[in-house]
Amino acid sequence: MTVLAVCLSAFAVACGKQGGSTSADAPSNAEVTELTRQVRRYSFEKRRLPQNLDELVTAGYIESLPTAPAGKKFAIDAGRAEVVLVIQ
Repeated sequence: MTVLAVCLSAFAVACGKQGGSTSADAPSNAEVTELTRQVRRYSFEKRRLPQNLDELVTAGYIESLPTAPAGKKFAIDAGRAEVVLVIQ
């Protein structure tokens, strides 16, 4: 039972959900989902993926990019046409 509690605590820390607090600057799942939706919309309308997420701003699909957590950046997973957070 103790091993399970330690594993769950380690997982929570790795996911950034320790103590139920979240960073005000961290993007929510809804924001990442919306970015993915706009990447797919852009791809459908333009017949290609954007080269980067700034292209979505320039083309008017989104007003601005949310702030990524420290040490991470947004990237487009071209194989899945999905926005992901990656380590810089």
